[in-house]
This record gives sequence, C-alpha cells and structure tokens, in this order.
Amino acid sequence: MVKTAEDNDIPWNKALDWISKGSGQDWEASLSQATDPTTATPAYYRAPFHAYLQGGNLCWDAAWEQELAGKAVGQRNFPGNGPGNAGEEAFRSAFEAALESLGCRVPSKPGSLVVDLGCGTGTSTRRLASRIPGPGVTFLGLDLSPHFVAVAKFLQGRAAASEVEQEVAWVEPLTADARVAFSHRDAAVTRLEPGSAALVNMDLIAHELTPEASKEIFMEAHRILEPGGELWVNEMDFNTPGFSDLRANPLLFSLIRATEPYLDMYADYQASGELIEDLFSCGFDTVRIAAATGRHFALVATKPPDGDKPQKKKRRGLDDRRFYSN
Repeated sequence: MVKTAEDNDIPWNKALDWISKGSGQDWEASLSQATDPTTATPAYYRAPFHAYLQGGNLCWDAAWEQELAGKAVGQRNFPGNGPGNAGEEAFRSAFEAALESLGCRVPSKPGSLVVDLGCGTGTSTRRLASRIPGPGVTFLGLDLSPHFVAVAKFLQGRAAASEVEQEVAWVEPLTADARVAFSHRDAAVTRLEPGSAALVNMDLIAHELTPEASKEIFMEAHRILEPGGELWVNEMDFNTPGFSDLRANPLLFSLIRATEPYLDMYADYQASGELIEDLFSCGFDTVRIAAATGRHFALVATKPPDGDKPQKKKRRGLDDRRFYSN
C-alpha cells in the first residue's frame, strides 16, 4: 500500500510523519476529548481490520493512515487517471454519478441534517459537504473509533491553515466548513431524534460489518430519517464478474480477506439479495441500485412519506439497474 502511494506521488511517509509527530498535536488529549464514554464498542468492531493486529480501527496507526490508504486504493481501482489524488477522485466520482443517475434527492432546505455513518476520519463527510452547499444544511459524521474522530476533528481544525501549509502537510487541501461536526457514536445507536435527518450516508462500510450489524444500522437509519428521506449506500458488488471471479480464486481472495474479517459474510449477504431484503424489512419503501464501477454499486433506499410502518419482506419498489444493457 505504501509503495502504491509513493509510486503515484502520494506522500505517504511525509504525511504520516507530519500528522503523527510534526503537527504538534497532543494526540492523547485529543483522544480523551473525542471519546464519548457512553458509546459502547460492539464485539464485532474489535476485530483486526486492515491488518492492524493491535487494535484494528481502535489505534492511532489506523486513524493516521486512513486517508493515505484511501488514496492508494483509489490508484489501484482507477489507475491511469493521473498521479496523487486522481485515482480516488475518479473512484468517488463514479459513486456520485451513479447516485445522480438514480435521481437521489440532495437536501437543500434550511435545517436539513445529513448524517454520515462510519465516517472514519471525515473524508466522506467533508466530500458530502462540498457537494451540498446549502447554508442551512448541517453534516454530522459518526464513527465507533474515537481515534478516527480525533483525527477528523484535528483535520477540520487545520482547515483554517494557509493553503501553502496544507499542501506541504497533508495529502489534500482542507476547506473550513462550520456546518460539519464529528462525534464518537455507534451507527446503530446514534441517539438522534426520530425523523431528524434528511439524508443518511453509508460509504464503503457494510463490507466491514456482520449482516446482523448491517441490519441494526439500517433500522437506525430508517428511524432517524424524516418521511421521504433517503439512505445512500456505496459498496462492493459480489454479483459482478470482477468480485465473483476474485472470490472464486482462493489464493487471491485470502489475501483480501486477511485484512477484511467479515468480507466472506458480506459477500454472501449482498450477493444473495439479503441485504436488499433487509432494507425492505426495516421499513424502506423503495430501493434503487445502479452500477458505480465494474465492481461496486450505489444504492438509494427511501423511507415512505407516510411514516414508519415496516414492510414485510415485500418489494414495494425495487429498481435494479446494475445490469441493464443498451
């Protein structure tokens, strides 16, 4: 991963050295401030995600390196788009284009709340804010890792630094936005008021969950969404030849599975259609899904405008556009 980054003009080592040591941040004090003692850590979340054997997502290395790894993964998924952030930009733009093709509803009404579940160090939350410029829209990123939340808050604070300083220090420019906040909470227990969110976002986190945890989060997303509100899900698609062929290769798939402890569970859950069935059983009225890349999908699930009555595994509105042929 480090070699992929450095070979593509992503200054992994320089940026890591700055954020971990050279920024002058008291990280233990930041962790104490970011930690919500009332947020319990579920057992599934203590797994050694992404080869961080000592703590998984609950460690500083994972938090400091998350955005660096995201850019390296972007280069692996979308090579040939240029150096630096170009691969990740192409990768994320593909999801955004797919959501737009599904007619996703972008909140604009003053007072609207956008909730980003599993926000990590804030990349997806900041990007949502950059796409939704309404002055009255607010954004709340939630994550189970207080280390991630501490880094998200730190980077948000650094957005006030000069552009020259940012360019030297971090791997992408940071834009100050007072509408954005981050909090240490469980996506399945947000403690937000019912019907308080216009949009809930889940960006590449379902493959890091057990199916049971995914359903709990879908239930919570439905609870906090306003009538007619939308849940956006961007994820891996094991119905595509790319991922199904990869899974059929035991050696290659074992390398990926070594860093993703629930990937086998997710693959079965998603490819079987159970993920979509759970969205309906949690009360979503319509589900629209489209291909984002050759191996990923974007999904929009809509809460019915007439309230919270759960649907009994009945597909009131499934619009699956992934495999349309022209």
